[in-house]
Amino acid sequence: MTMRLGFFLFVAFVFMCCGVPVGAQELGPGFTKIKDGIYVFAPDATTTTCSFVVTQEGVVMIDSCNSPLDSRKMAAAIKKVTDKPVVFLIDTETHNDHTANHFIFSPPAKIINHTGAGEGMKKEYSPKRAETLAAKSPELRAALEGFKMITPHIEYKDRMTIHLGERTFELIFLKNVHSEADTAVWLPKERVLFAASAANVRRFLNLRPTVVIPDVLASYKLMKSLNPEIVVTGHGPPTTTKVFDEYEGFYTLLLKRVGDMAAQGKTLAEIKKELKMPEYADWHDQNRLGVNIEAAYRIVKK
Repeated sequence: MTMRLGFFLFVAFVFMCCGVPVGAQELGPGFTKIKDGIYVFAPDATTTTCSFVVTQEGVVMIDSCNSPLDSRKMAAAIKKVTDKPVVFLIDTETHNDHTANHFIFSPPAKIINHTGAGEGMKKEYSPKRAETLAAKSPELRAALEGFKMITPHIEYKDRMTIHLGERTFELIFLKNVHSEADTAVWLPKERVLFAASAANVRRFLNLRPTVVIPDVLASYKLMKSLNPEIVVTGHGPPTTTKVFDEYEGFYTLLLKRVGDMAAQGKTLAEIKKELKMPEYADWHDQNRLGVNIEAAYRIVKK
């Protein structure tokens, strides 16, 4: 009996000293542990993805979530996993659903994105966003306490490497794929890639007029060349490089169909009305097919 009691006391001591690994299920719905110390928060199939990576010297976040309620959940989850601070928060783009809630993590976090990100955020910023959200519920009002827009503290050019603790983060600029400044985040040792919103899971992309389809396709080729094991997109659950293959197939087919119809003398308005993509009927955001057709038309009419 004495030996057994001593054993249990020893085990308890080890757990107290070393800590108990936290599983994703303990962090709440929407969290997925994809590797040791790497967690992704994707509340549903289309909501903005935000993630955090624990290192020996602190935490690195990727995006600050869409809703301030989700950001508060993220902050609470980080505290369950580690007592270390968020050192860096890397933006994968400039839009509000990825960047509006920096105030919850910074300070102490330093915000990082590519050159032009700060101006892009200011261009999209709506001073009434917080007021509109706060009016929706007392919970949102409380989550928005202390709100202010925080633009990147660090803007890199083309590529940047961060060494924090035992991990390496490679930041790669993706040109003309989604917003004014898009960054893919690559963890070479762990073979995990955060692909920004250049790709999402089975979802039509919202292509702005500045987006160029050949540049989007070039970004897929670049990211596939890294040979990642896990791909985390801007929206949707963690996946693999199959997401790039799916988009390559879609855009290849779209460019062919738009090109064929344009060669027949059809106008853009006629193509948008007549062209169908039944192979992708199960993709989210079917209403975005039109802007994709417009982007394809700009290419085939050059």
